[in-house]
Amino acid sequence: MQQTMQQRRPHSTANGTENGHTNGHSSGHSDDPSVSRDQRRLERREAKKQREQQKTRRVKRRGSGGWIHDPNVQLGLLAFALFALIGFTVFKLTHTVESNKRDPIRRFAKKLESTAHNHGLLAKLRGGSKYVIPESMRNIGCRKEWYTELRREYDTNVYPKDDERSLKWVDAQRKRLGVFAQSPLAPTPYDIYDCPAYPPQGYPIQWPVLDVLKNWPPDDPNPRYELYQGLCVFDYRTELDKANNYREKELPFLVRNDPAAARTAERWNDPEYMKKLLMGNEDTNRRAEYSPNNHFMYWVDKRPKDVKKAQWKELNERRKRGEEVHDGFGRGDQEELAEAMKGMEEVNELKVQLEAAKKLAEVNPEDEEAQDELNRLQREMKRAKDRVAQESAENWHPPTENLRMTYLEWLEHANVTDDKLGPDNPHWYFRLIGCGKMGAHTEDGSCDKGSSEWLFDELTYFQPREGDERPFYMINPNKQQGIHCRFGMKGVIAENHFDLSRNAINVLYGQRRYILAHPNQCRNMNLLPRGHPSARHSAVDWSDPDLEAFPEFENARVNEIVLQPGDVMYLPTNWFHYIISLELNFQCNTRSGGQNLYRKEVTDCGF
Repeated sequence: MQQTMQQRRPHSTANGTENGHTNGHSSGHSDDPSVSRDQRRLERREAKKQREQQKTRRVKRRGSGGWIHDPNVQLGLLAFALFALIGFTVFKLTHTVESNKRDPIRRFAKKLESTAHNHGLLAKLRGGSKYVIPESMRNIGCRKEWYTELRREYDTNVYPKDDERSLKWVDAQRKRLGVFAQSPLAPTPYDIYDCPAYPPQGYPIQWPVLDVLKNWPPDDPNPRYELYQGLCVFDYRTELDKANNYREKELPFLVRNDPAAARTAERWNDPEYMKKLLMGNEDTNRRAEYSPNNHFMYWVDKRPKDVKKAQWKELNERRKRGEEVHDGFGRGDQEELAEAMKGMEEVNELKVQLEAAKKLAEVNPEDEEAQDELNRLQREMKRAKDRVAQESAENWHPPTENLRMTYLEWLEHANVTDDKLGPDNPHWYFRLIGCGKMGAHTEDGSCDKGSSEWLFDELTYFQPREGDERPFYMINPNKQQGIHCRFGMKGVIAENHFDLSRNAINVLYGQRRYILAHPNQCRNMNLLPRGHPSARHSAVDWSDPDLEAFPEFENARVNEIVLQPGDVMYLPTNWFHYIISLELNFQCNTRSGGQNLYRKEVTDCGF
């Protein structure tokens, strides 16, 4: 009976076998009738577990274990993930687009940028020890390595930021160049160095132009220290509120002792710095101008293309023959320019008639005769203006020649001894342009070949910042038309003219004399008319005014001021300015929108 029961057990361990295979782990209790069923079941489970473990070890040996389980590989993957995370964070901090205003990481990066200069946190995030130029903007300025390293060298070792030192340097320059005082022949009811908080009646005082020119003839660049000065001089540190009151009234004034302007002037008076800045890794041919005498008049070439092409062909042929020739002919004879002015009398007479006809047509909109007369006068006005434009451009020649040369080439022409100067000798101008936001997508300098975008890092007080960071000299940053610098040779004269936007003018090296006039003097300025290549400029040669050809000029009233290193002058829209370089000088200016306050004055004289 016992034997029969054992045969029915399918998993019996009798005789040390299991399914015909020897079991090396038999407990030896299979024949013992005292071993319970539960014990035998436990033994079988344990044997099965051991067999599975042996099978797993055999599979691992066949598969060599796999690279993913290598501890070194795992450590490398962990390091890669960590560096990827750091890289993504740095990218977000330094490259998030400007338009993503709501991004908290972007706001954090902007906060860092406003406080981290030199070797601060943001500098390290941007590339270890890469130098961040103080007060630089993110999207405007120069980030080229040569300029960054130049600024690192001079900001760290030569001219570290020290406002007190820079302001003392500027003051020493003014004393060295000479202190200008008010002429006893030109009293003012206010102290120009301690002006009232708000503009007094009649500010700025003006005097007869012939008196000012007699006191100091324009062809004499040697300083005469008694001026007919009408402009107030404000100290940036203590009188900025006063200056703002005058600016709100759109009146001109001068600002001195601006620490930022003083720092730039200090650097720009270092010849080695300027050589490295303008030659260094940027040995670029920039804009320059040539004049056969000391007069420079702005112009736009309106000659037909075939005429211009023939002129250039003739010049090139003469140059190939070894002749030294230029396409600049000077400001032109006053009698010839007076002929160009004659048509303006007809235009002005028609303008009076046209205004009267407009009023009559507005009062009587159903009067057909009034409408017909208005239409006739409008047609006649158009024909008269077209005639003026055509006649004024006949027999015209460019007053200056536009060239391109390096800074050192210009300096070789301009930095000459006084015996080689004189009003009838050739003179040279040198120009720099920083594009900034001058039109759409010009931050890369595409507004001008060889642009100098580092001007926005040099003249930080002319940056187009907005809100609380807006510089005092910028009225409408969105309307800024770049930064323009003009390096003048001693004796250079920029002819009298007005501009259609407000100006902030900064002298950084040398001295410039400015003769200014209110827009209400427009009729006395004898301006070349609209359509003329030099429209908006005076036809009168202020060095030798022809009062027979231009009798109105005698009635003009003006004032004058001399700008020295670090000085910044605010000049409102449509104000006239005539400029004389008293020595080799560097001057930069920027415009930030216009104002219509004086529009009537210039409209009444043909503009």
